[in-house]
Amino acid sequence: MKSVRKFGAVLISALLLASTMQADVAQAGVKISPNVASLGLAFKENSELGRMPSILFAQGNIDVQETWLMCPDLAEKNCTDAAGIFGYSNWDICTDASTLACIADVWAVDASGKKITGELVKKVPSDGRYAVKENPTINLPHSNGVGAVWRLPGVINGAGKDTYFVSVQSVVGKNKTPGTPVADIQLNLGAMIAGILPVEEIPGTFQPATATDAKNGGRAWGSNGTQYAPDGSACAGTELTACQAIREFPAEYRFGMTLRMGKKPEGWYHGRLYLPTITTTDWKTGAEISIEAEPVKVPSLDFTVPNADIPQKIRDLVFTDNYFGVIGDGVRETRISENVSGPNSLELVSSFAPSYKDKATTTATYWSFKTLNYGQDESTRKCSDNSGNLAGLVTTNALAYAAGPPVFDKDTSSLVYKVSSPHFEASGVEASGSYDLTLRSDVARCIYGFSKAPIKAEISITSPNGEKKVATTTVNEKSGWLYLSAKGFSFSSPVINVTLTQDAVVAVPTPTPSPTAVVTVAKVATKKAITITCTKGKVSKKVTGASPKCPSGYKKK
Repeated sequence: MKSVRKFGAVLISALLLASTMQADVAQAGVKISPNVASLGLAFKENSELGRMPSILFAQGNIDVQETWLMCPDLAEKNCTDAAGIFGYSNWDICTDASTLACIADVWAVDASGKKITGELVKKVPSDGRYAVKENPTINLPHSNGVGAVWRLPGVINGAGKDTYFVSVQSVVGKNKTPGTPVADIQLNLGAMIAGILPVEEIPGTFQPATATDAKNGGRAWGSNGTQYAPDGSACAGTELTACQAIREFPAEYRFGMTLRMGKKPEGWYHGRLYLPTITTTDWKTGAEISIEAEPVKVPSLDFTVPNADIPQKIRDLVFTDNYFGVIGDGVRETRISENVSGPNSLELVSSFAPSYKDKATTTATYWSFKTLNYGQDESTRKCSDNSGNLAGLVTTNALAYAAGPPVFDKDTSSLVYKVSSPHFEASGVEASGSYDLTLRSDVARCIYGFSKAPIKAEISITSPNGEKKVATTTVNEKSGWLYLSAKGFSFSSPVINVTLTQDAVVAVPTPTPSPTAVVTVAKVATKKAITITCTKGKVSKKVTGASPKCPSGYKKK
């Protein structure tokens, strides 16, 4: 139990730190009051990264999030008595001893195709108190902080630096029988997000991310921590004396990341990438997966409106018994801050559009991807559930999107995908949409019942008013993957349809010989060849055949 108790010591020190410093408060699991003073959205990509330390909560009642209390020591009574365990694990850098989940490599590729390998600078926070030792017994990966700073030499970001914050985080959890010790269960590594963010280190006094619960700083489970630098820019990760402030990506570079997993990935990934490529190889008992792509420009929203101006559709969705992640307390000024691919994200963004004038608060570039753990329809599920195989990757630059893979519509024979996003960028320019579908070739052929012949594709965009147009698209198939890309379409809430087709293979029938022909051939074969000599004056020649005859003018000798 030594490694489990070390986990608890990390948490206690984090709580002591939280009690001495002022920080932004982000809470999950809050019911928002219908009398809230003002309400809005804080929807931003990668908002999960750097916000929560590696931590486990004991779920006293799985359906009541106020009962999810931190486990200061996994052997304590509230952890043993819990009906479930829930939490987060921030992946560490791979070592030879790694077996569960880790980051193996980070790189960039310039316009000429040259690969620039990343160099690890430091963990964030650089503090041993935030370390969690790998525990294979309960399937808990090793962790040290919320991410790390890497250097990509010569790849200069918007701040004139070559530093990048890299973070990978998994949700961990397991339902269990109350009274079962945590040491006797195997945690599941669930939803995962991985991201690369260009950063500039800003010195100052800050608070690293710390966990909270109903008994320690929050109305329910959540986190504290400095989220913004003095200039208002977001911090990718914080230490006591520094904020890794997020800056812009440089143009004309692709970025890549290699992850190692103790179990082979399966199902779907989704996220913020443009023109991605994927490779997978075996690693120990699991797999190594590498993804490389260009960053993509994504809008963000950060606003509130007075209670009287909250749209009715939002009231109907929010003022219920549903729990929401928020910045605030759900009573005073409150912004809903949830996963932009969560189950409510599409409706929140589209229904709040009149309040933010269909215009983004900010627009920035991102590079990230996530695992998909829900939302598959039967057609895609049955063709994707091949243990140990990643089925596909869906990416878009829309602010909110359905995290699931495209749904197969049998009536139109197309893969349907829904997104919702501000129609205008923060600058006022009309936003230009992008969509990429990377699909394992055998999955596509399974969904459509195709042969191994080449596949063709058409991507069409249907606007809310029913207008349909074909976007600029590309499609190619390489090394067992089908790559489709569309760009140049407009938002607000379009439906994206991907239709795959294949030229019919014309079968050439094999002729069946007639019985008469067979008999004739048999008779010919049984006759013996005869040779005769034919003469014409002093000239003679021999003729051989079944019934030989002399040529005209010749006589048989």
